[in-house]
Amino acid sequence: RYRKYKDVAVPRVVDVENRVDIYPAERRVEIAGRYVLKNKTKAPIATLHVTIRPLVRVNSLSLDPRWRTYRDAELGYSIYRLPAPLAPGATMDLSYDLTVRERGFVNNGSNTSLVENGTFFNNRDYLPILAYDESDQLQDRSIRRKYGLGPVPRVAKLENQAARRNNYITADSDWIGFRTTVSTSADQIALAPGYLKREWREGDRRFFRYEMDRPILHFYSYLSARWAVKKDVWHGPGRDVAIEIYYHPPHEYNVDRMIDSVKKSLDYCTAHFSPYQHRQVRIVEFPRYASFAQSFPNTIPYSESIGFIADLRDPESIDYVFYVTAHEVAHQWWAHQVIGANVQGGTMLSESLAQYTALMVMQKEYGKAKMRRFLKYELDQYLEGRGGELVEELPLMRVENQPYIHYRKGSLVFYALQEAIGEEAVNRALARYVAQVGYQDPPYTITPELLALLRQETPPDRQGLLRDLFESITLFDNRAVSATWRKRADGKYVVTLSVEAKKLRADGQGVETPEGLDDLVDLGVFGETTKNGKKEETILYLAKHRLRKPAETFELVVVGQPVEAGIDPLNKLVDRASGDNRMKVSAAG
Repeated sequence: RYRKYKDVAVPRVVDVENRVDIYPAERRVEIAGRYVLKNKTKAPIATLHVTIRPLVRVNSLSLDPRWRTYRDAELGYSIYRLPAPLAPGATMDLSYDLTVRERGFVNNGSNTSLVENGTFFNNRDYLPILAYDESDQLQDRSIRRKYGLGPVPRVAKLENQAARRNNYITADSDWIGFRTTVSTSADQIALAPGYLKREWREGDRRFFRYEMDRPILHFYSYLSARWAVKKDVWHGPGRDVAIEIYYHPPHEYNVDRMIDSVKKSLDYCTAHFSPYQHRQVRIVEFPRYASFAQSFPNTIPYSESIGFIADLRDPESIDYVFYVTAHEVAHQWWAHQVIGANVQGGTMLSESLAQYTALMVMQKEYGKAKMRRFLKYELDQYLEGRGGELVEELPLMRVENQPYIHYRKGSLVFYALQEAIGEEAVNRALARYVAQVGYQDPPYTITPELLALLRQETPPDRQGLLRDLFESITLFDNRAVSATWRKRADGKYVVTLSVEAKKLRADGQGVETPEGLDDLVDLGVFGETTKNGKKEETILYLAKHRLRKPAETFELVVVGQPVEAGIDPLNKLVDRASGDNRMKVSAAG
């Protein structure tokens, strides 16, 4: 009924001023504010399309009810015809007064955004949306069939130039000015992106005034809880950045780890990409009704379940608290400076680049030898995800918001790329990319623009790698066949390693075609050392060898007793069965 309005021209939100009063004990919020709307097109705009979620009660809206030509009360979708079209370049105000209140219990689907201790919602939950919102479309295929709706609409093709007028997060805005006043009960802290300009009390209410000093996406959050706060400072080049961790008092376990990750992430990103655009980083715990972290401008809501109550006492466990923190800090660049168009590949430019950044911060912290376990996890999750694909797997540069591709495969791809052409080469391209497209207005950037910069940094003999990693679905079937050692008179060891290798291309339905092999692939030999009473793996040999035959044997000379050897031993390639890449090395008979 409403998808036909997807491409209708709408005024863009350019400025927001809000007052948000949160009443945690009542699970109620009162929102009053004003959008400034601007016609950024070259033609007059005669209609407004306004969505206000059904659970929101509209107390007032500065649009005359007589202007409304259509209303869907069940979905909260209304169309207004302006008395005089909004001219190109002209602005208008849209004011609103809204209430959201939870009453009693429901059978299912309870709203956990408004709770007694740990409220967390974003503007798209409750505030007016002024364009067709594709996220509201029915996704369940059986329900779509029931109503004759056909397949789930796909993301716009990469070649669709018209779709580049919107970024992939919002369709009713580009970059906005933002100011807000938030109140809550006297025993809680209320937060929103921006800098605290004033705090005061009125009766049993506590008020906070936040203002942002530079444009942000029209995507921001509000939070309230009884938090403890731990503060620190990152001393960066030219400025200090305040670090604040807001946490439930019994959940202090990993707060220092988060602070450490924030500092090291800021170190890495500012050194390699561009200056950090804000003067603070806040990480804010919210209840485990959900299990994600999400980056808003200088403010990162972070579920207790994936960070604050993580048990990292086992030194062998993956330090996902450090990693997730680095990923979310990286989004201050990859989304909040560089934001992709609402076309295929858009999430590669945010999620995959945040994954890459976090991997590099992680590697700097733990060393290359420790990366295997994380890369193996990403590989396994990608392979599981593609096995459950219901529509079509796509190459990374054309990903259609498919998490197993932009998160899992994205990690593998960018890690492999920096291994092949060098971390500094990848980062030079990314720094130029931020300089070229950061904070841009439409048309928004697309993946070929980044690939063009990466191509400039890639040696001529490695250009085919970009096709393998980004432009196609490339798989490997590598296997260690045998591995033996013999000791030389000089005390060094000669490891004879026999391997098999196969390369394939897959289409979107999983049909595989053999591909000629002419690739640089890691061969590795590993030993062991004992540290603090525990055995740790050491890298005795790790280097790339060009493989052209399906079966080859190599002699590798190492210093130290070899224990394991293999092909692609750190799981950098997309190998369909990576469990046979390594094997124990035995003494030669």
